[in-house]
Amino acid sequence: MDDVRAMLRAAAGGGAAVVIGGGLLGLEAAVGLAARGMKVTVVHAVGWPMERQLDPAAGALLTRRLGLRGIHFAMPASTVGIEGDTRATGVRLSDGRVVPASLVVMAVGIRPSVALAREAGLPVGRAITVDDAMRTADPAIHAIGECAEHQGRCIGLVAPALEQAEIAARAIAGVACAWAPRAESAALKVSGTAVWSAGDIATAGDDCIVLRDDAEERYRRLSLRDGRLVGAVLYGDTADAGFYLDLITSRRSVAGFRSVLPFGPAFVREAA
Repeated sequence: MDDVRAMLRAAAGGGAAVVIGGGLLGLEAAVGLAARGMKVTVVHAVGWPMERQLDPAAGALLTRRLGLRGIHFAMPASTVGIEGDTRATGVRLSDGRVVPASLVVMAVGIRPSVALAREAGLPVGRAITVDDAMRTADPAIHAIGECAEHQGRCIGLVAPALEQAEIAARAIAGVACAWAPRAESAALKVSGTAVWSAGDIATAGDDCIVLRDDAEERYRRLSLRDGRLVGAVLYGDTADAGFYLDLITSRRSVAGFRSVLPFGPAFVREAA
């Protein structure tokens, strides 16, 4: 809250702001500052915002929508320095551009804190390496959540972290157990626009079905592999999110209703 209050005080005088990071929190900060009269530029390392939840097409729709609200984007771009002596005057990008800013907001995500584990001699990758029972290389030490790395992957959502906590508790109690990652899903609302994604949305070579209506700002991209739904991105209309998540987690074949799959469960029932 202290950070939010400081941002509100800075926005009261108008001027320009740069938000570094185009994830959900960065975009919400940008929308809030723009609504208070600041000229806002979002600097993001990838070519579209929220790349973990959106594919490039959905990201472009969101960029356009936020652009109508006066938010500018520098993408892909990386920051090399913040200009100014006693206070920020601008952000210098790797291509040499300097974006004026009297306020700089950093929303660049989290990094696992692994110093203690490394000093203890535990194997560390991006985070603390654990097995299926959330055990580290030392059987007396467990790790869960954002500081744990399981089969080369780190999580960033609370639901799987709670699942890992339950597995760790069982393991500590001597119960044989293993954590099996499920398809992650994220339901978000960005500046009044609903977005949802689940599963694998970025694997090259997947068979994709796309339904897009630019006038209504609605978009669906379904990723199929071996006749099964493995990932989905919904933008603008997320009413059928539960239906698609069930198909992803159940690994049910969609071959019999592929042609109507992007239209949702009512059409699938009729086809069946």
